Amino acid sequence: MNDHSYDGPGGENCPLERFRSRAIVYGFGALAVMAFATLFAVAVRAEAVDGNRIVVIDGDTVALPGNPAERIRIYNIDAPETRNAHCEAELTAGLKAKERLAQLLRGGPVTVDRCEPSGRCTDFYGRTLARLSAGGRDLGGVLVAEGRALPWATGAAARAARTAYWCGAQ
Repeated sequence: MNDHSYDGPGGENCPLERFRSRAIVYGFGALAVMAFATLFAVAVRAEAVDGNRIVVIDGDTVALPGNPAERIRIYNIDAPETRNAHCEAELTAGLKAKERLAQLLRGGPVTVDRCEPSGRCTDFYGRTLARLSAGGRDLGGVLVAEGRALPWATGAAARAARTAYWCGAQ
């Protein structure tokens, strides 16, 4: 018999049987591709980068070397603004946070652990959310401990509290 002959229901040349066998083969192939993609995605979530090559944008945002550069937002902290500061004190504090982050990054490898523990990997602006560490220290935690940044909180009340913290009651 040729490939196009029909030998009845359940036979090897039955169109339904050919479909089922192909579906199984393609299904296992798709499963293998998804497994590989998952392993690869986990592998690139964390990487070591030369801290001297990282560009500091502000106290909680950096750009990793590459073409295009990947913008990283340090998750769970909020440093004072430098670009749209609400007052002169916030601008000054923001510049000091930026300078301190640059100091923490320089001189060795920096580990970039992408994505929050919740699984969220980008912020509203498309920046990658990540934890940065160097010398065994969480750099966001260092900035918070030194008073250069605040722990992240969401909402209008949190924004007002951050502005009040950096600028005082206005």
